[in-house]
Amino acid sequence: MKVVLDIETIQCPREDWARLAGKCLPAEPEVPASDLFAAGEAEAERQAGEEQYAKSAFDGTYSSIVCIGLLEFSDQMEPRGAVAWYGANERELLRQFWSRLAQDKPSLFITHNGLGFDLPFIRKRSIIHQVRPSMEINLAKFRSEPVYDTMAIWSNWDTRGWIKLDVLARALNVETKSGSGDQVAAMWGQGKGLELAQYCLQDTYVTYACHCRMNFRQPLSREVVLLQPELLDVG
Repeated sequence: MKVVLDIETIQCPREDWARLAGKCLPAEPEVPASDLFAAGEAEAERQAGEEQYAKSAFDGTYSSIVCIGLLEFSDQMEPRGAVAWYGANERELLRQFWSRLAQDKPSLFITHNGLGFDLPFIRKRSIIHQVRPSMEINLAKFRSEPVYDTMAIWSNWDTRGWIKLDVLARALNVETKSGSGDQVAAMWGQGKGLELAQYCLQDTYVTYACHCRMNFRQPLSREVVLLQPELLDVG
């Protein structure tokens, strides 16, 4: 079996990040307006902290998973199912995800930036929650199995050529994303977990379609691949 994988994540609050990173959140500096040098240093320190916090959004040490989308295919790439787990109970989300993989026993994981983001992120969060993976996924680079990373392979592993999924989809003339990752936090904050799961599965479909085109195959329609998806709220 082969699977297409995508995750949606949210960043931890600044207070949690500061605690984990062992940093103190800077208070409003009491710097006289006349002391321009001190004011400049305080502003530079604040900006450095903001940059470090922003980067933590992509690190499973700090941020958390709120949705995992999975498309299942036979070895001949015939659709076998579509499922998305979503909710605030990250431990249960991971447990159900690994349980599904234990049943599927996939030989290939198709992702977009899965080697650099999705799979290492899942591994870190699984360790943090002490959810033992049901299988070992080799994350070695410069190969197309067991992980086929459309972003890395498209650029021939040259980071200068890293490409966004929606850009690759337009270049390959396939259906593109229904939104952007920037909307995930807002959707989650508004309690739109179901819509987030649907958005995540759309991303998995776009990744699947790009993989097909990159291997000279015609992708099946979204209606066929995403027929009757399982949308599971883990609480």
